[in-house]
Amino acid sequence: MSWTNIFKRGEILTPSDRAELESLDKSTADLRKAIETIDREWPASMQRLDRLRELADQLGKNPTDEGLMHRLTICACMPSSVQTGYQHRDVAIGKLSEHLSRKLDPQKVVIRRVFKRALEVAETELKRVEQRDKKIALEDGVEFIPSGKILALQNRILELRNAVEIYSEPLQDPPRPVGNWREILREWA
Repeated sequence: MSWTNIFKRGEILTPSDRAELESLDKSTADLRKAIETIDREWPASMQRLDRLRELADQLGKNPTDEGLMHRLTICACMPSSVQTGYQHRDVAIGKLSEHLSRKLDPQKVVIRRVFKRALEVAETELKRVEQRDKKIALEDGVEFIPSGKILALQNRILELRNAVEIYSEPLQDPPRPVGNWREILREWA
């Protein structure tokens, strides 16, 4: 079954929805960059020696770079224990991720709206196909048995109802990450 025939691009994820989601993404660019920087500059204990070698090599090529020396010092001061070597970075990334999730929480409203729109389209298509198939069965004088298309639509409707419910939950503290809207809505993007 070709879902693109039922769910038309631009009708499920509208340009205004996309603009709203992209605006939220843009508003969190600094937080994402900070998380990426910590993830890169504060290596976990298993990657610490590799990162030290890399930074020392860069410093060897440019020994007067104070920023590079600072990054090398931070890396050298990170815990080297496998058991506790993640604590500093995980605490920092965890707290920044909470702030990111709070700023991205309005995405849930848009994502839910997109899923509800898709659900309405799927339910309308199911009614149309069921009516048509029932009419044909009645005309032929045979018992109506749901076709594969009807079963596929029913499964799809169940998936969409579940998705609508997932994105209907209220804000929690700490907030649950929304995820990447492009990945969540990839089918309609």
